[in-house]
Amino acid sequence: MKQNYHSNATTNQHIRAIIQSSDLTTKELSLRYNIDVKTSKKWYERDFQTDVSSRPNKINYALTELEKDIIASIRRSTWSPLDDLTETIQINFPHAKRSTVYEALKSRGVNTVPVEKKKEASKFKEYEPGFLHVDVTYLPKLDGTKYYLFVAIDRATRLIFYYIYENKSADNAVDFIKKCKSFFPVKITHMLTDNGLEFTDRFVAKGKKVSGNHKFDKWCAKEEIDHRLTAPRTPKTNGMVERVNGTIKNATVKSTTYSNLEEMTKHLFGFLIFYNFERRHSSLKKELKVKTPFDAVIEWYRIKPEIFNETPDVFKAKAYKIIGTTCPN
Repeated sequence: MKQNYHSNATTNQHIRAIIQSSDLTTKELSLRYNIDVKTSKKWYERDFQTDVSSRPNKINYALTELEKDIIASIRRSTWSPLDDLTETIQINFPHAKRSTVYEALKSRGVNTVPVEKKKEASKFKEYEPGFLHVDVTYLPKLDGTKYYLFVAIDRATRLIFYYIYENKSADNAVDFIKKCKSFFPVKITHMLTDNGLEFTDRFVAKGKKVSGNHKFDKWCAKEEIDHRLTAPRTPKTNGMVERVNGTIKNATVKSTTYSNLEEMTKHLFGFLIFYNFERRHSSLKKELKVKTPFDAVIEWYRIKPEIFNETPDVFKAKAYKIIGTTCPN
């Protein structure tokens, strides 16, 4: 009868039987049959000569079945590209990798975006630079004081800006957007926020009419910025900035303990520079064939310079001044 062996087998059943009945030491057997000592010891201690499966008794998968179901559910509701979806997932599941997210999609039969959904998913990327997604996230309390991080990300370039405040008031929201206007190298044309009272009072009570007196709404109208709101109780609508909030906090406040506000501020603004100018941003690759948000700024400046307030080089030098560092050439 034909003997079938494991592809990496260095012995056959005849040699294994000899090893098991031999009086030689395992070292002597390994020299005689030109095999590893561990191999000779393994067969010396066994009472059978056939191969056994090398499959582990228990396989530990990177994602649980529940996590895979959640990933598939998000894919079906957004039909986001794999790279964008991975960024979203990593906010709550930091252990998820691009490959494991793909395997989860494949196992649930949603690894390919249906043709009829591709156009719908691509609509999100049709805006040129100047459309900001804005949000507020919590920072650690230092010396008994709460801090908040106002965050803005440009939809087209993924360029980000943020600033620390002690409260999330309408006054601070307006101050933050003024800082955004000075920071971003393009004219801000659109802005998407949630319905927090720092941004609007349009949904304070059911059926209430827009007051038209909220400071943030009024400032946007004065600056001719189209202020859009997410639907009430649907935070995933503003998912782009929600994702970057997680990225910022995982790299800073969740991984480092600060003794004072100055330390936290310095670390946060250091990451701001890293994110904009050095960190590879996977969701930009297919759009403009660029690696970083700043690369996207350069490419957009080449394509449509008239929407810019300054050149990419001037913007870069200005950004580095935030942390008091000379801009590298």
